[in-house]
Amino acid sequence: MKRLARPLSFVFAAAFLVATLVNASLVGSSRQALARAVTRGSGVGSAGRWLVVAIIPEAGDSFFEGLVAGIAQGAPEADLAVLFHRYPESEPDEALRWFETALAARVDGVIMYSSGDDPVAELARRARHEGVAYVPVGRDPPAGTVAGFIGSGSLRQGREAGRIIGEGLGSLARVGVILPTGGDGAPGIEPLLRGLREGLAPWAGAGIVATARSGAGVLAGEQAASELVRANPGINALVCGSSVDTVGAAQVVVDLALVGRVLIVGTDETAEIRRYVERGVVSASIVRDSTWIGREAVRSFVALAEGKEPGRNLEAGYYILSAAAGGSP
Repeated sequence: MKRLARPLSFVFAAAFLVATLVNASLVGSSRQALARAVTRGSGVGSAGRWLVVAIIPEAGDSFFEGLVAGIAQGAPEADLAVLFHRYPESEPDEALRWFETALAARVDGVIMYSSGDDPVAELARRARHEGVAYVPVGRDPPAGTVAGFIGSGSLRQGREAGRIIGEGLGSLARVGVILPTGGDGAPGIEPLLRGLREGLAPWAGAGIVATARSGAGVLAGEQAASELVRANPGINALVCGSSVDTVGAAQVVVDLALVGRVLIVGTDETAEIRRYVERGVVSASIVRDSTWIGREAVRSFVALAEGKEPGRNLEAGYYILSAAAGGSP
């Protein structure tokens, strides 16, 4: 990976202009030139005290759009110029190439989505060696993570989903789970699943029947839900790990005339999810505050850039979107 990334980093660094490679502060016209030279990124602010690269998946998922929105909201107050680099979540190597590019360009900081087996400890070490503040964000801390990870806490999300299903179906609950793309480990150790089991525990007999990992693309959730339900006709509840999968599962339940027979607990909030909740197709959706994660990542960067040590790991809050509550903290 390093042999591939290093040549690419020099290619992209050249595009960043020679001036940026020798100017550690990256201020004024150098920042503007850098921003113009980046052909695959979009930015917030043409100049600022610091230049930060944000490396975030582009998957049509509201969680990632919230991350981007939060970073963009926090940037002006912190006097940041931010360059966003988006990549398919199913291609993490591309994210690592952008990380290499950022280090070669000697930016002030990197805010980077991390999951699964991403080598965050190594990335943090390399960034620190280059004098670049590194802030990892995501759903859950990857294995071997460093201090300062900011995430959504899938364990708590799973517990809440288990409680909702248990209260609705009791000991009769037979649950299918659609895990998000690029998840945080094998299904047996997935935080969402562990939390779901804990949430269902008070209802003896309730349990998880089957799991599926969603793939890439807007139709992946629909495909996963269809396969789960058809292969396991006893499933009477579905838990979805992303907004894309929630919409896909809802469509399958409608198409197969299973509304009222299969309870759906979704994730996050979009216009489509709100409509499915209002129609009773989705019983509830657990809405994670990924915008807060983005804003908090900016604050964390500023602290690191000012010489402070990484803080403790943080988890965003959430609220429940349901027809009865309309969204409750």
